[in-house]
Order: sequence, then structure tokens, then C-alpha cells
Amino acid sequence: MLIVACGLLFCLTPIATRGMAGLRPLAWVYAALMFLNGLGHTLFSILGHTVSSVTFPRPAPGFYSAPFLFAASIWLMVRLRRTACVDFQLPSGV
Repeated sequence: MLIVACGLLFCLTPIATRGMAGLRPLAWVYAALMFLNGLGHTLFSILGHTVSSVTFPRPAPGFYSAPFLFAASIWLMVRLRRTACVDFQLPSGV
């Protein structure tokens, strides 16, 4: 499901670059989910398990990609905050 969601959001990129305000809440949710996903992979690596019956050798799966999830989600949050007050306008003639 995560791959499908990422693919769908990637397809919405041309609409988002035009400044469609309706996509901003979706982008915030996506950034928060990716941040929590990276946090979960890091936390599970420290703990060595998700629940007591599910253990795995350290590091947990996804541990090495977790810093990229953190960086990308924080970058998206910063960009969303920075462009919150920007009034997007289409060029004349469009």
C-alpha cells in the first residue's frame, strides 16, 4: 500500500507544482507518515523487536533507509511551511 500511495502522490506532482492548495494537507499527512515510518525503523532497531513475539537480528529491516525518510520528510515539511503564504498564480493566457 505504501508503494501505491507513493506512486499516486508522484503522479500528482505536476498538479502540485502549479500550486493546487487542496494537495497541501495531503502533503502534510504524507510527510508526517514518512517521519513516523523512519522513527519506527530506528526504534525497532534499538529495541530488537516490534512486539515481544516478533524479534529480528539487528539492525531492523529499513534501518539504513530511515535517515533518508527523516531527511525527505523534514525537507517536505520545511518547504510546505516556507510556501504556506505564497500566492500561486497561473501565467496569463493559461
